[in-house]
Amino acid sequence: MDKKIIPLVGNSSFTKEMESVIRSVSATNASVLLIGERGTGKRLIAQNIHFFASQNFGYFFEINCRSFSDENILAAFENVSKIAAFDQRITLFVASVNLILPEIQKHFLNLIKEIRKRGTNLKIICSAECSLEEKMREGQFDADLFYQLNTVVLNVLPLRQRKEDIIPIAEYYFNQFRKKSGYLFEGFSEDAKNLMLNHFWAGNADELINAVQKGFIVGQLPLIKSCDLGIDVEKNVAKNVNEVELSDKSLKNALDTFKKEYVTKILEENGWNQTKTAAVLGIQRTYVIRLINELQIRKK
Repeated sequence: MDKKIIPLVGNSSFTKEMESVIRSVSATNASVLLIGERGTGKRLIAQNIHFFASQNFGYFFEINCRSFSDENILAAFENVSKIAAFDQRITLFVASVNLILPEIQKHFLNLIKEIRKRGTNLKIICSAECSLEEKMREGQFDADLFYQLNTVVLNVLPLRQRKEDIIPIAEYYFNQFRKKSGYLFEGFSEDAKNLMLNHFWAGNADELINAVQKGFIVGQLPLIKSCDLGIDVEKNVAKNVNEVELSDKSLKNALDTFKKEYVTKILEENGWNQTKTAAVLGIQRTYVIRLINELQIRKK
């Protein structure tokens, strides 16, 4: 692994704890399962685990189930098997493992058993955007494979829940882009920092990095301003309002929030025609009217 690997960056308690956990799990060959939204840095965590375990694990092999076809996933498993026959130290990182079809899950399980039977020092790290345990209970994920993968489960928080990391991450990549581009920006304006701190970041760190890069492309020296980041302020406000609404975690309020958003969406798609909306929702028109009144749905 390249000694210049990107480190975890941030000041949140989550990042500090994750740095400690990475060092702990890297000292063993225990399987690691990373659960979190897309763009939260699960691949970076996997690379750091491999880096700190480099004395025990020599080869880092990645299979991305989101971008690989079923045939390519099977071919990649075959390649891993071949590599394992010659390399006694291997890290296998399977991204978006929740997307693997049940029939291919069997191939993955057999691969793990085959490699470990040979005595190869195999480190398995997988990432998923949803609960594999829930998928297993629904019969969509092989139970034997699940128990092979979930020895250590790490929940990776979305960026909006660790705001202390936003500016450090932005500044880290600012310095990277500054070196590569040669554009001598001095930093971010205060309005840009405030916008970044208050943005919802649905795409998490990936979205933040793209925003910083866009600032270098469209910005003017000496500072990157809020308007250079390409952030849709109106969408940002709407998402943050929803986040505030969901801060009340009672089941009734959560259901009411969902119903209001969903019914509003269907009404908008049908030109606010209550009869058509009722047909789509599979309910009586009178119940649509009742929902509109109870949930205080208003036409924008």
